[in-house]
Amino acid sequence: MTQEQPTAEPARRLDQLFTDNEPVQIPDWMRNPAQEHELTRAERLRLGWARHSGKLLGLASGLLVVALLAVFGTAGQRFVDRVHRGEVALPSRSATPPRPVDANGNTLGVFIGTPAENFAEGEAAVVLPAARATGPFTARQVANALASVRKALIEGRLHRTTFYGDPAQFLGTLAPDARAGVREDLARGRNLGYATRISTDAEPDWVPEDGIRGRGIIEYAADTTEGGIRVLTVTTRFVWVYSFDLFQAQQYPPGAELVTVRDQVTWQFPHPDDVRPSSRGLWIADAEVAVAGAPCAAITKGYVALEYDPTARYRARPRPESTADIYDPGWRPDDAVDC
Repeated sequence: MTQEQPTAEPARRLDQLFTDNEPVQIPDWMRNPAQEHELTRAERLRLGWARHSGKLLGLASGLLVVALLAVFGTAGQRFVDRVHRGEVALPSRSATPPRPVDANGNTLGVFIGTPAENFAEGEAAVVLPAARATGPFTARQVANALASVRKALIEGRLHRTTFYGDPAQFLGTLAPDARAGVREDLARGRNLGYATRISTDAEPDWVPEDGIRGRGIIEYAADTTEGGIRVLTVTTRFVWVYSFDLFQAQQYPPGAELVTVRDQVTWQFPHPDDVRPSSRGLWIADAEVAVAGAPCAAITKGYVALEYDPTARYRARPRPESTADIYDPGWRPDDAVDC
C-alpha cells in the first residue's frame, strides 16, 4: 500500500499578502500627532539640577572650605595673640591641688583639712570622767565600771583583732551572760553600734599606719530597771575616724579617704547584790550609730569600707550621707544615715 505524499502549498507573492479585504493596522502613536506637555516647576528643577549638579556641588564645597579657613584663621590669630601676650594658650589643670601636699605632690596627712585633724589618736581619745560614788554604787564600783567601758571602746573601735573577725577580746569585756547576744549581733551584722568590722577583702583597705582619730564624752548615772535591778548606766558618745588607702588621695578633697563612725552607746552595770555572778559586769543596753563615707552595701552587713569611685576625682563621690553634720557636737542618733 503506497502512502500519499503531501503536496506543497503554492508560494504567495508579496502583493498577495495584503489585499483589500485585509487592511493594514497602523499603531495609534503613528496616526496621532504628538501632544506638547508643559513641564511643572518640580520637573524643571529636577532637570536643571541634573544638568548643573556637578557645578553646584563644586561651588558649595568651595564655599565650605573658605568658611572653615576663615574660622580656623581667626582662631589661629587669637591663639598667636594670646601667646604673644603671655597668656596660657591651652587649658590645664589647676596648679593648686585640692588639699595641702609636700614638694613631691604627696598629701601631708589624711586628717589635715578635716575636723578629725584636731581629734586625739587611738586610745588617747577615750578619756574617763572622775569616778564618784553614785546612788548605791561606791566610787570604787564606778571606777571599775568606767574602766570596763574604756576597755570595751578600745577593743571594739581600735583593735584590728575585732576589725577582722576575732571578737574574743571584745566579748571578754562583757558580763558572761551578755556575750551570747552580742556574738549573735556580730554574726548578723548588727554590730556597728559598738564594734567596728572591716572586710578582709576590702578594696581599698584600712591603713593602720595612719592611726584612728576619735573624740567623745562619757557620762554616768544610777538607775533602776523595770525589773527592779539597780544599775549604773554609762552613756558614751563618740566620733571615730578611719583612713583607707585611696589611690592618689592628694587629687581628692580633704577627707575623701576617711570613713567616720558616730555612735551613742548605753552601757549598764547591775549592782552585784541584785544579780547572779554570771550576770555581773558590762551589758550593752542600747547602741545607735551613723556612718559617713561608707557604702550602704557594707554598712548593712556590719562592715565599714570606703565608698570608692575612681572616676570621681575632683568631684563629690556618691555615697550615703547623714541628715546632719556627723562632726557637729549637736548631732543626735536620729540624724543617722539612711541605708
